[in-house]
Amino acid sequence: MENLYIESTEFSPKVNLDFNKKKFELIGISRPEDVIAFYETLIYKLDKYVTKTIQNGDVSIVNFQLKFDLTYMNSASSKYILQILDYFKKLYNKEAKINIDWYYDDVDDQIFEDGEDLSDVINMPFNLISRS
Repeated sequence: MENLYIESTEFSPKVNLDFNKKKFELIGISRPEDVIAFYETLIYKLDKYVTKTIQNGDVSIVNFQLKFDLTYMNSASSKYILQILDYFKKLYNKEAKINIDWYYDDVDDQIFEDGEDLSDVINMPFNLISRS
């Protein structure tokens, strides 16, 4: 499966989805003008990867590292982030090891609370990590 790398802009985060290294990173600001267009390629690749991985059998050997280091995300982005997490949840439910690091600034309660909320909604543990 081909990896996906998107450089960050003033309005969109850096995306690094590396299937070989089992690493996913979303870093920066997430308020793209066309949120659907921005996230659709990522969602498509995750759907293909998860479907193929589950069909191939032993998901328990999968060990994926997720890093969310966002300084801001709008509500439309948070819906897509929830979708991203839902794909990893499918692997997690099949005994895959999914480690989620959620970074926040001590002075930014919103990003911290977003991490807590997403962890609760998706019912997966997050490592809430202060940047300071």
